[in-house]
Amino acid sequence: MSNDWGRFEAMDDAEERSIIASSQGGPGSGKSHFWLTAPDPIAWFLFDPGGLKGLKHNPLFKGKDIRVRDYCGDLNIGKMPKAERMERSLAVMAEFQEDWDLAVQKARTLVIDKESMLWEMLRYAHDEVDSPTPKNFHELNLMYRGWVQDAEAHGVNLGLLRDIKETWGVVGKSQTTGKPQYGFTGEFKPEGQKYVTGLVQINLSHRWDDDAEAFKVQILEKCRLGNAATLIGQEFDNFDFLTLALTLYPESDPAEWGF
Repeated sequence: MSNDWGRFEAMDDAEERSIIASSQGGPGSGKSHFWLTAPDPIAWFLFDPGGLKGLKHNPLFKGKDIRVRDYCGDLNIGKMPKAERMERSLAVMAEFQEDWDLAVQKARTLVIDKESMLWEMLRYAHDEVDSPTPKNFHELNLMYRGWVQDAEAHGVNLGLLRDIKETWGVVGKSQTTGKPQYGFTGEFKPEGQKYVTGLVQINLSHRWDDDAEAFKVQILEKCRLGNAATLIGQEFDNFDFLTLALTLYPESDPAEWGF
């Protein structure tokens, strides 16, 4: 048989050092703090009002090159009349794409804070909120895949910050009627676009632990980097980006990550 593989190429074990990750957790769980420890320049796409308050003057980040694009003033959807939401969201979405195209060329790390508001902007821009016949979700999902692929192609880090919400569902049965009773289940899931956890390389969960007086970071079920069999489920105290990078790539040098 011929050994000609046509357009196939042998897999190259050399790779750019970058991490594409989702970071989920409740308010005050340390998501923003963690991503501010990533290598700079950092391009911060801010959709969360006051999301960087209390962190701007932290001495840990003094001297870092952090560029913030704040969309909160232009995209206060809750304050707008419904008739204006689609037009405004389309305009801001166009600006976001321009900002992204610039940042992916200049930054070492991109952060979307919060990803759920980026998703809401896309839904309003494409009339997928109140429309009785939503048709564009496939297109919106492709846009998300395109941004992740773009970050991969440019060898930059990407952090998608996600809040979590308690799920609603069956919590038992009525003792009198036997019918299902509904309520909050005590289980939490991330808000935003539902395919994010499959698009990224690694999923992280963040929380504050009162007893340990430490921010905890856990590696969740999706871990495409490092030794997943030993890393999935592990939880670390006061994790920062460099510690994560060296945990996933113990053979690497901090200089490879921009430190």
